[in-house]
Amino acid sequence: MLRRNTAIASSLLFLAAVLAASQSIADSPRQNASSVDDDPCMPFAMPTTDPLFSSPKKVFAHYFYPFPLSVGNKSASDDYYNVHYLNRNGESGKWTAQGGFLRQRPLPVEVSSDRNWLLSNMQREVRMAIARGITGFTFDVLSAKEAAGGDTHLQLLLRAAQAVDPRFKILIMPDIAALKSDAEGVVNSIAAVASSPAAYRLDDGRLAVSAFHAGANSADWWAGVVAQLKMRGIAIAFVPTFLGWKAQAGAFAPLSYGFGDWGTATASASDGMKGDPEMAHRNYGKIFMMPVDPQQYRPKESTYWEAGNSAAFRSSWMSAISGNADWVQLVTWSDFSESSEIEPYTDATSRRDIGTGFYDLNAFYATWFLTGKQPPITHDVLYYFYRREPTDAAGPAQSAPIKIVNSSPEDNIEVLAFLTAPGELKITIGGQTSVQNAPAGMTSFKVHTAPGTPLFSLSRSGAEVFSFQGPIQIFGQAGLPSGVIDLTYWSGSASRRGVCSL
Repeated sequence: MLRRNTAIASSLLFLAAVLAASQSIADSPRQNASSVDDDPCMPFAMPTTDPLFSSPKKVFAHYFYPFPLSVGNKSASDDYYNVHYLNRNGESGKWTAQGGFLRQRPLPVEVSSDRNWLLSNMQREVRMAIARGITGFTFDVLSAKEAAGGDTHLQLLLRAAQAVDPRFKILIMPDIAALKSDAEGVVNSIAAVASSPAAYRLDDGRLAVSAFHAGANSADWWAGVVAQLKMRGIAIAFVPTFLGWKAQAGAFAPLSYGFGDWGTATASASDGMKGDPEMAHRNYGKIFMMPVDPQQYRPKESTYWEAGNSAAFRSSWMSAISGNADWVQLVTWSDFSESSEIEPYTDATSRRDIGTGFYDLNAFYATWFLTGKQPPITHDVLYYFYRREPTDAAGPAQSAPIKIVNSSPEDNIEVLAFLTAPGELKITIGGQTSVQNAPAGMTSFKVHTAPGTPLFSLSRSGAEVFSFQGPIQIFGQAGLPSGVIDLTYWSGSASRRGVCSL
């Protein structure tokens, strides 16, 4: 699943200018589920961080630095996201055929008077991640320049993690799709974190290292990298991330502590990986880092994988839990160019209630994975996941047709219910109401998409417990009024208290 070099270059161009504090979301009362009886964001009481960080298992989120919370410390209406990335004619029309470079953006933050605003925003991201059970970031190194000292993205994130919580660790991940066979660049990027207390180390002191698309270079090439690091006094525990780990495992086993895979954002592929941790343990004596991917829609390449609403995300998490994975890598925290971000997202309107579902749902599964116990549901919460339009809707304002990869399109509206007791779920759309009886626990209820704005409700014994209207309108075969195709799964949640808004 290689990233196109043109997309990387586009991201890095504006970041050169960006590099020349706001209160954390995690500090908001609504975000602290343990202090709220009816939190609309999560259906359980989030435990304290102690049992999560003390777990022998780890939850890393892939940090893709070209998409920071703020671009240039500008207001949302004037920043690079809204003016260029979300504008189909932005960047001098570079992505007009694709309808624009992105369909989502990070939730905006206020313009800061702090000269260290970029560091402050990274601290905010660390707090956001910790609030949903993430114990570290895998940092994607796209350029050898990140190995330099000073205020590179890598060094800023190391400082941010250490300042927020020294238990939150950074796992260095040279991106071989970008660095290719630049051994010096890879060695230097790894060495750049070796002295940082925020870099993740094993109990035996070895520096943990991964690499995106590690198999693009041979095992012998990597053995040379390991040898160069050893000459510098840096012993590493290598956990390469492959685009299909099984074909590479035998060659890489002698120099690896474990294996990772990038995975695929489909429910069937994710379910098919549940036996991979045991295979890594039994056949090679290695740990396994399971990929967990919410969705993959890439406007820049006019492609998508069918995630089935929340199905791929839930399936991959259950493969990690039931398969006894050692580590998880959320693919990703912040790669908005592939729509795979766990971080809360919004559109050009900057609404704060339409891209929170995967972020909040992650807390439930991460807690389960790290503690080994399924969290008890303390109150009723309904999550929604759906698109603005059907997969075959017209896109007259863009010329590049959409291609689906290794999956079949689905056009459904999903409500994912977390219930304390049995109840009746309803989805009303286009004048039609569909009903499903649901037991206590978690239930996925889907209906076929239709034009309109869906209404979700929960009832018991003939009385409505609560209902809410989906905040995203669905359009029909004619597509969005903009004429630009958007196959993002927008998501959020609600409870009796109201709609989750970050």
